[in-house]
Amino acid sequence: MEERKRPAGDDESAPPLKRQATSVNGTSKPHVDADMLYQDDLERFQKEAIWRQMQEYKRDRNTVETQLKELTKRTTYHDDHLRVIDAWFSQASIRRALLDEVRLLVGDVDAHESFSPFPSTLLNSDSLAFEQHLHSRSKEISSAISKLFGSPKATPPQITDLQSRISQLLAAEKIHITELDKSRKEHENLEERLETASLRYMLAEKKLDRVKSTTVQRLEKQAISGGKSESGSGLGGGPDGDESKVDSEALFEAEKCRKEAVASFEKQKEHLAALEADNEKLTAQITTLENRITHLSDEDYSRTDLFKHLKSQHEDVITRINDLEAKNVKLREEAEKYQAERAAYRFQMEEESQMSLAEKDSHLAQAENDLARIRTTRDELVADLAMRKAAQSQSRASFDQMKELCSAHEERIKVLESEIERRNMPSGQSNGVPSPQPSIEDASTDELHTKYSTLEKQFAMLKTELQSMEKVYQKTSAVASQKVNHLTALEEKTIRLGAEKSKADQKYFAAMKAKEAREQEVRTLRAQNSKTSEIVSQLKDADSATRNLTVNLEKQISELKSTLTTLGNKSGATQQQLNEKNILLEGLKSQVEELKKTLVAKDTATNIASSAHRKAEVETEALKVSLEETQKSLETWKKKALGNQSLEAESLRALAVCNVCRVNFKDTVIKSCGHVLCISCIEERNKSRSRKCPNCNKSFATSDIMHITL
Repeated sequence: MEERKRPAGDDESAPPLKRQATSVNGTSKPHVDADMLYQDDLERFQKEAIWRQMQEYKRDRNTVETQLKELTKRTTYHDDHLRVIDAWFSQASIRRALLDEVRLLVGDVDAHESFSPFPSTLLNSDSLAFEQHLHSRSKEISSAISKLFGSPKATPPQITDLQSRISQLLAAEKIHITELDKSRKEHENLEERLETASLRYMLAEKKLDRVKSTTVQRLEKQAISGGKSESGSGLGGGPDGDESKVDSEALFEAEKCRKEAVASFEKQKEHLAALEADNEKLTAQITTLENRITHLSDEDYSRTDLFKHLKSQHEDVITRINDLEAKNVKLREEAEKYQAERAAYRFQMEEESQMSLAEKDSHLAQAENDLARIRTTRDELVADLAMRKAAQSQSRASFDQMKELCSAHEERIKVLESEIERRNMPSGQSNGVPSPQPSIEDASTDELHTKYSTLEKQFAMLKTELQSMEKVYQKTSAVASQKVNHLTALEEKTIRLGAEKSKADQKYFAAMKAKEAREQEVRTLRAQNSKTSEIVSQLKDADSATRNLTVNLEKQISELKSTLTTLGNKSGATQQQLNEKNILLEGLKSQVEELKKTLVAKDTATNIASSAHRKAEVETEALKVSLEETQKSLETWKKKALGNQSLEAESLRALAVCNVCRVNFKDTVIKSCGHVLCISCIEERNKSRSRKCPNCNKSFATSDIMHITL
């Protein structure tokens, strides 16, 4: 019994646990059952079992390859799809969220019926088809938005509330449709699994039929009968037992998978029925609300806040119109009264203006005469002044010349006096005839000195005379040149004055013409002045009328100011109330937004929880079925274990169980004595410090303990 081989583990790549038994010369030992009669049948059955197992492995491989191909086909364009979705939603993420509201605002209430879930055919197509699908969705969104901007219309608050409710119901419907599509996908997957499990179940039934064949039963009987002997106890029934065990396990797994799939399918069918019922309920509510929106009655409009507000505004406008009509009648009477007063005042102002104009005309004529007389006197005085200035300039020039001539005469007198003095000297004169001069060689030194001094004096006198004559000549020549220049200037002045006279004559004639033109212009201006006086009188009348109207308008303005002050006070109170209402409205809006966000979050959480709940229910049903099958299998194996128990098994169990506690198996050996116990008994002895073997009472240490595997 101890030579029976244990079945190999799951690790087929591990080396064999035992070497093949060989003889001394290296040849393999003959099979222990080689001399048995059923050896050929056994080999044939083993080959058939191996072939069937290989076919099972091949079918499993084909199934796995098919699933792998499907997954590979689905995930081929997965990354491209994600990139396209990311690029598309980066510019159109808001469109889909607002699409239902846009269609409701436009009035396209049946547009939601055309909603279709994500087509499963796109999972096996390339990115081009996926982009075309997104492009079609974008066209739908763009058409809805163009309809919105193409037909704007004002809607009352009640319709807006109904539209918001419809949009919420549409969103819930979309969520249910998505969940329904997801459930359908799961249903399809479960159907595929059910078909696979059914196929495996049928194959397992075939295997079971093969196992229950007469040959197999005969071989089993032979194996059981041969197992009692010592030589064939571990070999005769080995392959048959393993094959039947494999077939039964495969059948059990197939049946288990089939029941799990059926339970999951039933639970998903219940969920699908519940979702369809909810969908029908929501569709009915949406239809009712759409009919109510499209066929609103006058009572519905009269119940709205907008109608009440417009009605109150209309009543206020009617009251204001009546007040304005009464004020208009009063103002018209006052205007007629003021018109009569203005006509009387205008007639009076015209008479006064005519009298003042006549007086102003007489004063103007007298002023013009005085102006002409003053201008004539001014011209005479200017001419006299010019003549006097010219005479004065000429007399001043001649006086300067006289001074220069007097100075020249004085110099001439001085020259003549020096000449007279020179002539009156004693040495050189005798009736005007000079005395004969003695020769120089015959003269003495004193005579020479005397003569030299005389000559020196004469030379000095001549020098002085020459200087005076030079000065006189210079002054005389200067005066003569001045006279010449003066004459030349006079001639030029005469020529220039002649030219200026001709120019002055031309200017005189031009001035006369200009004077005539000015006189004509003055006459024209006088005519215009008369007309202007009339216009001034008219403007004065208009001014007086305007003043009267201004006075009346000031009175009206004062009255309107008082009214405006009253209305301003009322408006301030109303504005204060409006501000309070606006503040309250903003707070309510913020609360509504928060509640919407909370509602959306709760809806999302509810959807997630419901989806998780449905998945959990499906898994629970599958686990329940698995638990039932496991319990049934456990009961079966217990019965088999109790039925197949024999004395040999009891003896083997007694050998394997610890002889101290009779509970655990032997797994620890004491090296000092070689006895085998369980680890719990040895640990108890270590804790109680009684480290002795219970069989031989031999002491051992902690290092003498070694774990073994039976």
